[in-house]
Amino acid sequence: MTNTTRTYLQTTLAFQTVDGVEIPFQNGIPVPTFDPQERPVIALHGCWNKKRFDADHGFSMAPRNAGWLEQLQQNEGIHLTGSEEVQWELHHVPLPENRMTGEAAANAAETYENGVWYQRTFELGKLDKGIAYMLKSLGISYICDIWINGQWIGFHEGGFTPFAFDVSPYLKQGTNDIRIRIDNPPWGSRVEVIPAVAGTDFFNYTGIIQDLYLELVNTVHLVRADIVPIDTAGKLSIRVVASNLGKDDFQGTIEGAIFEADQACEGFLTSPVASSIKGIQAQTDGTLRLPFQAKAGETRVLQFEVEVRNPKLWALGKPNLYVGEWAIKPDAASVSSQAADRLSTQFGIRTVGTDKTRILLNEEPVFLAGIARHEEWPETGRTADWDRIRADLEQILTINANMVRTGHYPNHVYTYLLLDRLGFAAMSEIPLWQLEKEHYVAQEQRKFADQMWREMVFSQYNRPSVIMWSTQNESKEVALRLEYNRRLVQDLRTTYNDGRLITQSAAADQPGPEDASMEPLDVAGWTMYFGIFHGGTPYEGTRDFVQNAHRAFPDKPILNTEFGHWTGERDVDADMQIHIYETTLKALMEQATHDENGQLVEGGSVAGIDFWIMYDWYVNHNNWIDTFGLYHMDRKHGKPLADQLTYDYGKLSGKGETISHFAKE
Repeated sequence: MTNTTRTYLQTTLAFQTVDGVEIPFQNGIPVPTFDPQERPVIALHGCWNKKRFDADHGFSMAPRNAGWLEQLQQNEGIHLTGSEEVQWELHHVPLPENRMTGEAAANAAETYENGVWYQRTFELGKLDKGIAYMLKSLGISYICDIWINGQWIGFHEGGFTPFAFDVSPYLKQGTNDIRIRIDNPPWGSRVEVIPAVAGTDFFNYTGIIQDLYLELVNTVHLVRADIVPIDTAGKLSIRVVASNLGKDDFQGTIEGAIFEADQACEGFLTSPVASSIKGIQAQTDGTLRLPFQAKAGETRVLQFEVEVRNPKLWALGKPNLYVGEWAIKPDAASVSSQAADRLSTQFGIRTVGTDKTRILLNEEPVFLAGIARHEEWPETGRTADWDRIRADLEQILTINANMVRTGHYPNHVYTYLLLDRLGFAAMSEIPLWQLEKEHYVAQEQRKFADQMWREMVFSQYNRPSVIMWSTQNESKEVALRLEYNRRLVQDLRTTYNDGRLITQSAAADQPGPEDASMEPLDVAGWTMYFGIFHGGTPYEGTRDFVQNAHRAFPDKPILNTEFGHWTGERDVDADMQIHIYETTLKALMEQATHDENGQLVEGGSVAGIDFWIMYDWYVNHNNWIDTFGLYHMDRKHGKPLADQLTYDYGKLSGKGETISHFAKE
């Protein structure tokens, strides 16, 4: 039985009302943008010391307080003192702690779900009191505690979302020491972690998975700019968050400008920095300049209502983007002598909606010809970089897909920047994978899933590619899932409404087409594996399910979030993969909102499909490679289905057999 009075580790993100607006705060600061900026950075990648240890997972997941820190000092203090007794080893960061062989084979990636300490030093030639030093992480798995120069600065839970700390008070001129304690409880060992289920069919990597760095900003600085397109005429609602972390009050202005992105410039596919893709300045109506005052220690919010004249709309295959850029400038009479701080972000002008069973992009019905992708490589695991992500997405362009399901977890922040620039739609999801009642009971109490959802949304807020948020994948519990879906929908719509659609990826047999948890969602989404993982046959089972789902939800678009089949070792089941694809696709397209040539059909209910999956991948139990992929893990060898799917998707997406000009020759 679940103990509903259990004390769980506290969450760290909460909203505060600032200038009448709800703003997310975490670790004592407003949640910043993780879009890379033209600001000085102290990179923390490279060689670190590390030491594995057998972690007490209950202790790692206990509430943080003075008693916890005291117990940590007693039991593991040796890792904080720099004692030679630790016998450190070397490890490159970012990279999973799990040893990787680069082979596409069973046990090619080490299963390590346990504890590890990391340590390194970095140099600060000068500690500038006019600078705030922001420690930013793009992903540490699963729970980490961080010390700088022997002082604990805080913790973060969750291996798929970025986070930040203001570490200015902990730094010193000269050599600085940073230590990170990480614990990655085995999936299935605890009900309150996410993912929580034993047998989750992706890999549980441990360690500093993504980049970790110090970003240097003025103490009076721009935190983030959130941009919501209101209509296709170019109207924008813009919210700019700025903070004064200095000791003096500040008075000045915040001034912005909007530029068209230059798709022909070198940086468009080579640089993640928004300012590197600026083209001509856009013509706008409305104000982009407002007075700004902030007392010492104060955060402020400025709101701009702007309209871009003759906007170039972002659409599928048409990555028309804009760059918003803001600067803080002090008045001549201001006590602060700081130079202007700047922040830039890429965004697109597009709207998303539904019209009964149709998904609308820019007020026009679209059909989503999607494919899923696990963000994982045999040499580096889930550790991503710009070039690896770009290569994957350019290869996906060659199969004529127009949507990528980045599931079952938020991908690297660069993934969504590149999806924007390549003209893909995206469905982004948090990793609630096959949760049962006990897991939802735990989340109702601790609300960590809610925090991960918010972290996902705010790290991808300005990405036009993200047209749908997904709340979960294939969970069995229905009643509590309904309440959970309602809670997330209300949270987004009432507190930080970004205009996107909300869906989920339910299993077609859990409980079936009349799934009550679909009620609060914009799009009814199901994985459909008839004749494979649940009853019926691929054609009749899928056909009957979609018909019944449409009867249950006549005014919702239906999204097939997964269909496919494994090819097996040495592709011995490649013919079955083709058969399942053909028969399932036939059933789906008979009831689609568009025909096989991408033309609108009256009375259709299926607004999109999502083939599972682009590449083979490692599974957490590490006994085999999952071979559902259209391509092998090496990205070089397509399977027999690849050509057929490319042809079919070319017609569905209106590309024919053409390939985007962005793809590699």
